[in-house]
Amino acid sequence: MKIGTKVFRDFPASRGSIFRIMRSFSAAKKRRHEWRDKGVLVPPLLIISTTNRCNLSCIGCYANPLNSDSPDGKANELTRLQIDKLLDEAYDAGCSLILLAGGEPLLCDEWLEAAARRPHFLFMVFTNGTLIDERNADFFARNRHMIPLISIEGDADRTDTRRGEEVSIQIQNAMRLLKEKVVPFGISVTTGEHNVGEVANTGFVESFYRLGCRLAIFPEYVPASESNEMYVLSQKSKLELDRFCIEESNKGNMLLIAFPGDESMYDGCLAAGRGFAHISSSGELEPCPFANYSDRNVLDSSLIDALSSPLFNKIREDSNILHEGEGGCALRGKDFMFT
Repeated sequence: MKIGTKVFRDFPASRGSIFRIMRSFSAAKKRRHEWRDKGVLVPPLLIISTTNRCNLSCIGCYANPLNSDSPDGKANELTRLQIDKLLDEAYDAGCSLILLAGGEPLLCDEWLEAAARRPHFLFMVFTNGTLIDERNADFFARNRHMIPLISIEGDADRTDTRRGEEVSIQIQNAMRLLKEKVVPFGISVTTGEHNVGEVANTGFVESFYRLGCRLAIFPEYVPASESNEMYVLSQKSKLELDRFCIEESNKGNMLLIAFPGDESMYDGCLAAGRGFAHISSSGELEPCPFANYSDRNVLDSSLIDALSSPLFNKIREDSNILHEGEGGCALRGKDFMFT
């Protein structure tokens, strides 16, 4: 937050939101400690897949196969009342930061409206950027506790190859629109061995800084199949990416975050509530977006009860399995969950 405050100095209209969120973070941390003293581990970060629907069909997308049972992709999505209940429980539990993912969250007015009503959270909205028009840009200008993060793959050719022809042009138009309205935004760059040399590069980052970007998140690539495991970051590349993000952030122009970053600092993976947890579009509480195992649904119990589920407790108790596994994911392919 200290670096973020410095980075967003060019956005005076956002200062009030930043200071309000910082105060809220402090109060939320106190609530998490109170729950911890009661034996419940509450993560500061919730990753929520708002929907599996999307206006694109990107190669290798995790959401596409999940739509097979629903032609319009809306089956079992949370209702307005269910969304309000979940976010209220997240606030009471002490969650601070919420990542709205998808599918494409800009297709979900219910989630966007619910987030807009809760300025005490910091919302990161992961979007493909193609739906950012005047209306959506004005929405983010009014709700400065919500930061759009536009997903790219690297340069324009690499982005278009995976996301579709001329998607990169639509993304640049969206960024220009946000810059004109002085709305802070960021990028999300899924990073693997195939593109780490391209994106962990000062020139690459500075090109987006000139477009108005002030935040860059580099999620590690997790393969959807064995045929793509050659793209997983090597340990050497992981360390280089971490170092690059720290060095660039210290310059004070942009905030760069490698996710999950150097897990050795935290004694292993931060999934299953140690640092974050994932909620699917139908309400299943899962260790993380890439470990789709669940024994609790937040629609059937409170968030606090779900965070204390046997699955989450077992993952946290067996700390040895939380160290990096094959394919860039500590929980990938673990059979212990079903024993």
